Amino acid sequence: MKRCSYLLPIRRSTFAPTEAQELAAYFQTLGAAGCEVIVVDGSPEEVFAQHDQLWSTACRHEPVDRRFGFMNDKVNGVHTGVELAASEKIILADDDIRYTAADVGTICELLEQFEMVRPQNFLSPLPWWARMESARMLINRATLRTGDYPGTCAFRRSTMLRIGHYDGDVLFDNEEIVRHFARAGATIDYALDFFVQKHPPALRKWKEQRPRQAYEDFGLRAKTAVFLALPIVVLLSATLGGLAGFLTCLLVVSIFAVALACAGGARGEASEFIPPWICLYAPLWIAERCFSTYCALGWFLRYGGYPFGDKLLTKGIGRDWVEGGRVAAKSAEQRRKI
Repeated sequence: MKRCSYLLPIRRSTFAPTEAQELAAYFQTLGAAGCEVIVVDGSPEEVFAQHDQLWSTACRHEPVDRRFGFMNDKVNGVHTGVELAASEKIILADDDIRYTAADVGTICELLEQFEMVRPQNFLSPLPWWARMESARMLINRATLRTGDYPGTCAFRRSTMLRIGHYDGDVLFDNEEIVRHFARAGATIDYALDFFVQKHPPALRKWKEQRPRQAYEDFGLRAKTAVFLALPIVVLLSATLGGLAGFLTCLLVVSIFAVALACAGGARGEASEFIPPWICLYAPLWIAERCFSTYCALGWFLRYGGYPFGDKLLTKGIGRDWVEGGRVAAKSAEQRRKI
């Protein structure tokens, strides 16, 4: 009997041999760690067949069950995999997450106490764009009680079946499932010092993700307003104060961004996984998010949503976000006081 099921929903429009072979080796590593590996593949038939040739001996490779009709097809893959899983403990992860055998053991132990475990991620290796993303992670650790938004979580299958489906018509599905569990009253471990490796995307993919991630935040009106307002404040400073006003404004914003990232790095054991000098990239991430927010606003004004595969998704966050977030923040605060 396997100790857990590892669920990976994936979709590729074209076959990438190098990536597919690397994933096959990773699946074998997971199998050796005691995981039942389930890959739910929403790729076109020809790509699915090529994946199957490489993966069928290392995992259970299945198509998406089209009974599920959410706009975000990844969520359809998640629900397909939950029904197929033979284990009570399920690790759900994006395709860029890399668990070690020790990580699998840790998360399985935590699932003995909690119905869901939400770890943190760290990026490795660290090209320049991954350094900016790492700075974002640190800022989130400083500003959010439950820490940064990871690309993985783990939960009990019975709990998922009991509380039902989460909103699958949103872009930010990774956090939506967590807040769905929180709103339903599930016990959740926001494991702020349990770090799981995440591979950075290729530069081209990272660039493509920028406006989408900014669009995901549109439901968070205060946060979006800040990133829309910052460029205006900088321009006003330049207009009213000339070069000195412009540079002073940039300096103040940069110092504040670095200070936030440093606070996130000082929280818990983050510095063991994210180098302290990453904080210096925080101003660059702030600048990137401001630019991306305006790009996302352009998509919204022109199309009314954001393209996700062959669909246009209008919602960044879903029905459980607000109430689930309140429950999660309250729970995290109570645990901090214990």
